Amino acid sequence: MDETFAQAGLAPDLIKTCVELGLGVGIVASLAFDAVRDAGLTRLASEHLFRRNASLIALRRRRHLRSYAYRFIELCESSLTETSVKAAPRPAAEP
Repeated sequence: MDETFAQAGLAPDLIKTCVELGLGVGIVASLAFDAVRDAGLTRLASEHLFRRNASLIALRRRRHLRSYAYRFIELCESSLTETSVKAAPRPAAEP
């Protein structure tokens, strides 16, 4: 969805402004909607209309991660706790 809108030159803030001015409806990513800031807008569920976006997190091999890095990973995906990340299988080391 983000890529399609970007190709059309439509930014979430522009879309929300047009909706607030009564110029129709808009579709923005859920991360672009803030209930407090966008109090003049109504959020409707639309997850069933679009495929899920995937994000990847890359970690350097054999490097220590600080607690905030584990917390960030968990914020991105709640099932990826520090314990589960540490227990994840590691790919074979390259020569």
